[in-house]
Amino acid sequence: MSQNITLENGCVKKLFFKFALPSILGMLIVSLQIMVDGLFLSKGVGAQGLAAVNLSMPLINLLLSIALMICIGGGVLVGIASGNGNETRAKGLTSLTLVLLLTTLLIISVFLLSNFETVIMLLGANEETFVLVKKYLAILIPGSIFFSMPIFTETFVRIAGKPNQVFISGSVCFIANVFLDYIFVLKLGMGMEGAAVASCFANMFGALTLFHHMRFGKIICTLKDIKEIFYNGSSEMLTVISSAITIYIFNIIIMKNIGVLGVSALTIVFYINSIVNISLYGLSQALQPIISYNLGANRIDKIKDVLKVALKSGAVIGLTTFIGMHLFGDKIIYLFSNGNKELADLTNKAIFFFTFAYLLSFINIISSSFHTSIEKPFESAFISCGRSIIFVLIPLFILPAFIGEIGIWLAIPIAELICLGISIPLMKKSLKKLPLSI
Repeated sequence: MSQNITLENGCVKKLFFKFALPSILGMLIVSLQIMVDGLFLSKGVGAQGLAAVNLSMPLINLLLSIALMICIGGGVLVGIASGNGNETRAKGLTSLTLVLLLTTLLIISVFLLSNFETVIMLLGANEETFVLVKKYLAILIPGSIFFSMPIFTETFVRIAGKPNQVFISGSVCFIANVFLDYIFVLKLGMGMEGAAVASCFANMFGALTLFHHMRFGKIICTLKDIKEIFYNGSSEMLTVISSAITIYIFNIIIMKNIGVLGVSALTIVFYINSIVNISLYGLSQALQPIISYNLGANRIDKIKDVLKVALKSGAVIGLTTFIGMHLFGDKIIYLFSNGNKELADLTNKAIFFFTFAYLLSFINIISSSFHTSIEKPFESAFISCGRSIIFVLIPLFILPAFIGEIGIWLAIPIAELICLGISIPLMKKSLKKLPLSI
């Protein structure tokens, strides 16, 4: 069945899950891929290797956020063009998006490598972790073009109406990463460099499995189109950048109050947290092609229906993970702690408080993605920045002074709760105005 027939005439619930399930499974595999890196590094390098990864994450997320901005921004325009029946424009915009992605990442990588040691110091590395961070980022910065390529291919494969291919791509990434981590990190003893090389190659292999599905055309390159790509994707970029800033601030505060062991514990917490967020982002990415297409086709009823399905699905994911982590979290943590009881105890304590965010975050994530899909990036960015940084910093700086390290772990759940007061009213307001905005 072609994309046009499916998107226009398919049952909303079936259509959503057709896009969502492969997306979630594919992104979960990517999340597991990140966790596999952590497992191999914990055995090949130790707790300091985990800390080095977490110190590197703000910069890695910055690069990925730029890729996400360009791909999502281009995807929104391509989705609307497809909904309008303009396939020539859709193919041209796909080509433009790829060129913008490669050019932008190349320029930024050159700049970062030109100021490499300064960048590492700014990330908060100390004498224990400086060399490890340097080895890791020396590969991942120039390899960002390869590392981020699945973002492009998976975004446009969904728009092309082939969401099942995302699962195949993710599976290739995962299998390749496990094999390459084993070879480079353990067998060859390459440590941080081995994990970075494995990630770059694994992601590129996954992307290559999807390239034959891409629908390229003669590049459409007007200043207006470029501006709209960056503008429409800006909220998605800000989501990841906000998370990167938050991780950076967490690292600085934890290094000051707890030390390297605290950063290692935070790394494990974020590995686990990524499973939930990845699943919810999978739902939100399933929303985008459906909503963008129906926005172009002026079918407001489908937009409202698919949003309801997404919210119910997000609630199930959040509640299930919350219960699962409280029942089995210690067993997962044991895999990463590598016999370090102090690290395991600290991580268990952090997880107990951190998981309350899972009961709330799905609403904020879906609301942000919904606004991106209807070309309201300002509202989307406001929600994203609120939950990721603005409302996090307030409790993060205040609570530890009163309740110690527990205040650090409660910062994100409190931020999600505050953000609900913004995301829910904005979503209701935008839904009411949809017929007027088309």
